[in-house]
Parts: sequence; structure tokens; C-alpha cells
Amino acid sequence: MTVEYESRLAMLTIIVINLPLAMSCSSSPVSYHRLEPKHAAIYRVVRLCALSASPAQFSSTFEREITFDAQTWTNRLSNVDAATFIASKHDIEYLEEYAAKQVDEWAGWNEPSQFVMEGREVDGLVTCLRSFEDPKDAFLVSFWVNPGVRRRGIGTRLVEEAIGWARGHDLDGQPFTRVVLDVLKDNVAARSVYERCGFEEQGDSPEDAKEARYNCIF
Repeated sequence: MTVEYESRLAMLTIIVINLPLAMSCSSSPVSYHRLEPKHAAIYRVVRLCALSASPAQFSSTFEREITFDAQTWTNRLSNVDAATFIASKHDIEYLEEYAAKQVDEWAGWNEPSQFVMEGREVDGLVTCLRSFEDPKDAFLVSFWVNPGVRRRGIGTRLVEEAIGWARGHDLDGQPFTRVVLDVLKDNVAARSVYERCGFEEQGDSPEDAKEARYNCIF
């Protein structure tokens, strides 16, 4: 081995060892978890993070939901006709332990920036629930992927988790026949995810002309 080769090898080793932490962890596997009522504190932080980081994506606001009490968040996850999924590089046990340590501190927060920083522990969120318009429809809402991890397939997998739940859900003999959603027409990224997952555009949303209505028929 020549001196020149040894010198180049040593330099390459230094570069690899000193990679930034964020880059070295970029390939960490992502897990997908359905939240239960006991995960209300986790859900609250992720939802408020989403409302803070991407307010234009939602019909609700941070200012509205920051006023919700603990029971409201628990009730959302207690709905037997709904399912909420998150994506995270952490397993659910880690998130449960972390939430138990932080819940008192979180209760005192009221600034969007606080939730944006904390929300980095979770990569995405989606909820699917029985539609108020037609009980045979599941409605997909609250779809959000953390801006720092977009274009990595996380959004697609979250939507697939929601569709999978809707396909298998049959409460009191009332199975869903399709999943429906509304999305802002200028949200090209989200529309692309939905179309990859089998959704087809049906025209304007009956709720808001700025939104398009999509459905995925089983």
C-alpha cells in the first residue's frame, strides 16, 4: 500500500466518521402505529405540531385546538368508528415513555413553535373515520407528513394504513364501501399521494369549491 493511498484512505475515514448525525440517521426505519386512547398526549402534540407547521392544509386551527382539554383528545381516540395512525422512527413504547415524562410540560405550552420542535419525534399523521354524509363511507382527514421527511414514501404508507383499516372495519354489520376525502386543489403533493394509493378525483368538494373530492372504492 503506497503512502499516497494510505493518506487518501485516512482522509475518507475521517469524512465518514464525521458525517452529521441527521445524515447518518436518515436511513432509520419508520414504524407505523395506530393510536389508542392512552396515547392522547402523543396525539395532542403531533396534531398541534401539524397545525403549526402546515396551517394551510387544515380547516381547523392551532388557536382553536390548543384550547381542547385532555378529555377531548382522549374522546377522539376512543371513537370505535375511527382510527388514527402516526409514523415515527421510534417504537410506540418509547413514545409512551417520552410522553409520560413530558406531559406536564406540554400542558403549559401555548406557542406554535414549541410544538413544531417537539413534533420532530413523529414523521406523520392520518385519521380515517365514518363519514357524517354517508355511513357507508370512510372519510380520510388530518393527513400530514413532517416537512423534513417528505418525499420518502411516508405519506403513501400512512394513507395505505388508513385504507387497510377501512377495508377491514365492520361495526355492527356496517362495512365501508369506499374511502372519501377532500383536498385543496393546489396541494399537488398530497393529491399525488392519494392518486398513487388508488384514489380518483370526482370533481369539486360539496363542502368547499377550493377543494377537490376524491374517493377510493373497494
